[in-house]
Amino acid sequence: MSLKHDDRLRALTHKDSDFWADVVDNVLIVAITDVRGVITYVNDRFCEISRYPREELLGSTHRIVNSGYHDASFFRQMYRTIRSGEIWRGNICNRAKDGTLYWVATTIMPKHNSLGAVEGYVATRFEITELMNTRDRLKSLAATDPLTGLFNRGGFNTVLQAAVEEKARNITREIMLVMFDLDGFKQINDIHGHHAGDVVLKTISHRLLELVSPQDAVCRLGGDEFALILNHTLLATPLDTMLERLLAALEAPIEVGNTMVNVSGSIGVCPIASQESAESLQKNADIALYAAKRAGGHQSRMFDITLHQHALERAQILTDARDGVEKDQFELYYQPILNLATGRCDQIEALLRWHHPMRGLLAAESFRDVFLDATLAQAMSPRLVKSFQNDMRLWNTSLSSYPNLTINLSRLDLLNIGFQNDLEAEIKRQGGTASDYVLEISESVLAGRRSDRVLLRLQELANLGFQLTLDDFGQATLPIAVLRDIRFTQAKISRHLVVNIEHSQAARDVIAHLTGLAHAFGLSVTVTGVETKGQMDILTAMKVDRIQGFYISPPISAANLVLAEHILAPDHSEVALQAS
Repeated sequence: MSLKHDDRLRALTHKDSDFWADVVDNVLIVAITDVRGVITYVNDRFCEISRYPREELLGSTHRIVNSGYHDASFFRQMYRTIRSGEIWRGNICNRAKDGTLYWVATTIMPKHNSLGAVEGYVATRFEITELMNTRDRLKSLAATDPLTGLFNRGGFNTVLQAAVEEKARNITREIMLVMFDLDGFKQINDIHGHHAGDVVLKTISHRLLELVSPQDAVCRLGGDEFALILNHTLLATPLDTMLERLLAALEAPIEVGNTMVNVSGSIGVCPIASQESAESLQKNADIALYAAKRAGGHQSRMFDITLHQHALERAQILTDARDGVEKDQFELYYQPILNLATGRCDQIEALLRWHHPMRGLLAAESFRDVFLDATLAQAMSPRLVKSFQNDMRLWNTSLSSYPNLTINLSRLDLLNIGFQNDLEAEIKRQGGTASDYVLEISESVLAGRRSDRVLLRLQELANLGFQLTLDDFGQATLPIAVLRDIRFTQAKISRHLVVNIEHSQAARDVIAHLTGLAHAFGLSVTVTGVETKGQMDILTAMKVDRIQGFYISPPISAANLVLAEHILAPDHSEVALQAS
């Protein structure tokens, strides 16, 4: 026995030992076991907290209070430590006789005999239930979205990792990651305010909780983005049925104050595989979600190898585009637009073309993802302005007059003030005015995210004198109020609505309705994708203002535009290429 221990014992008289025993009994929960773990002594505090009488505890092992909270490896490590003669310290969750759980901070000291062998164990504990409950509450708050009560992104990451581990333990188990967002949610926020948006999010969250098993995770990742991890739900409901119910739950009307609003969903689904990381699973579900959106939304898509291949191709396109920007492979072509009232091409639309080293000349539809990459858009902007500079100088020196130039603006362009300032400065240097230029904006841009900033910027551009065209008119869920609030001068109807007008009365009715609506707001109407004389005749009878398409002219380079002051129409008549 060490001198340190001798000093302690000499300090304790017989009278003191009773006092210190009382201190121990009032503060600590004490149990003594033999080397096999059989309980030979417990104090009153142990009986009090465990709700077991002393006679039930004596002769038992600590399995009597095992809560099942800790796995077998936890106890193997503990026994390995104390059997080697070392002291073990840790926090244990036990179960009382009445079923309640309690936490104890535990120290287990091996008791050695005179030969130094372990002959038993002394376990001293003090209760920390409230402390651990507080910890769990804080952990829950950290993993919970405060608005909806669902798991937040942090909680989602934890649950997804657990699902991957569950799949590894049971590879035959079907577990699915479902990710989706709410189409139309932004407009509700814009029109009805953020309170209405909160009501929508809470209502959707409540529906999701009713839809899936209580054992499965429902998560709000942020904004209008949600995720489900379907495990137990799929034991009772096939995945296809579950996805149909999910789409229906998202699309059901929602009461907000005295009005009803609607959203819908685009859903990406990815099977959870044990060999995949949580990060790659999220990426795969995102790819499927993106595919559902590109297909028109209101649907679900399952991730598969084809989508993976498309994602790889998209990544390759972006890589090639970065190289193409550096090597000036992008060029502006121009497509004439015919004014049906004057018979002149009084506008030309600038269209980006890519001289790809392997795939030849590509139209913008072949690399539309390039326009969604902020870094690429920022790198491309000064080169486009330079191209405009060169083309306008060429026209100024070669043509007596030339049509109004129509320029497409993406969401990134509208938020890139530097690009617009450079364009405006170049127009002034060339002696032109803003009214000579038509800025074309798609409905989908106005209906997308950050639309408040986009609309504000459009007002500023209109105030500068630019003409504004609303592209893809009638294709998105744009509030009619936007046509009153923004000074658009023109509306452009998509080529997709023109294809069947020679053979379908319904298709003609759609065009006529949109034309009438645009004219009612004082907008001129351009119809794109016109490829036949029959289509042109029908549109002329409908009183549309302009037409654009291969029947008039394909897109041509700036240099060829100079050589073709008159466009030769398919019927061999010449169409003047100049402002009216």
